[in-house]
Amino acid sequence: MKDVILIMDEDTSYSKKFCNQANKLLGKKYIFLTFTNIKSMNEYLLDNKIEALVISDYFLDKIEDIGVNLIYVLNEKDKNFRKEGKKVYTYKLQSVKNILDALDKDIEEKNVNRRVNTSETSKLVIFFSPSYIKNKNEIVKRISKYISKKKKVLILELDEFDNYKGKVGLSNIIFGYKEKNLNFDALNKEIVVEKEQDYIKSITYPEDYNVINNIDLANIVNELLKLQYDYIFVNADMSFVRCQYILNDSDIVVLFKEKNNVKNDNFKHYLRNENTIDFKKVHELDLNKLDKSYLTAFTKQVFEAKK
Repeated sequence: MKDVILIMDEDTSYSKKFCNQANKLLGKKYIFLTFTNIKSMNEYLLDNKIEALVISDYFLDKIEDIGVNLIYVLNEKDKNFRKEGKKVYTYKLQSVKNILDALDKDIEEKNVNRRVNTSETSKLVIFFSPSYIKNKNEIVKRISKYISKKKKVLILELDEFDNYKGKVGLSNIIFGYKEKNLNFDALNKEIVVEKEQDYIKSITYPEDYNVINNIDLANIVNELLKLQYDYIFVNADMSFVRCQYILNDSDIVVLFKEKNNVKNDNFKHYLRNENTIDFKKVHELDLNKLDKSYLTAFTKQVFEAKK
């Protein structure tokens, strides 16, 4: 999951300008969110993992900085950078790029110091289509079965009706995440094995997705990388909004290609225009060529080249 950076200034036009510039310069690396209401920001801070705040000194004594690793405080008087613990005081009226360069450098240094690469060799793969694909689950299973001969694969199902009223699966993980009680054992006990394939089934009830947002879901998926599988397969539903940050985080994106599929073409066009995803990791699976030889060749090309 990309690190999240929150931005708030009493001048909302400045906040918007800062956020727009930040997305252009560092949008592939971080998620930038702006707030105009301090209460809303504090509520977000309490419920989510935040890497950094960029906030005016006007609001400094009004924020709840629980869990924030770095706070950049904007002021209009002192032109020098000044560090006090996790707070960095910086001049507001300088180039936004200068502030971002310094912020990016500080985050990188903190990440190097605290990074634990338990998931260094794990790869995140998402199977996505903006339109309904018949037998999509079976296609994902076939690819997983091929890879499983040599690698460990865990499939996470996201379709909201695949595990209706199920007692084991993603819903338990979601509620554990919200209670800040998500660890290796909590994740591992939600895994089921069927025909020698490991799964985490989807949510119990469709409304369980309302408990989290799309950033939370991406955070949960990234927690699965700690389970020491070679590949985490995310069998996504058709909701781009729900899956957008998982798409950004994934090492491999598999799109399903159908003949004359306007939705798919529009989706690829959107991804290219937004420029928040590296298109080198996007691979199209031709649904008109699902024989054994094609799937074998596709799997070798996409996965064995990722060693």
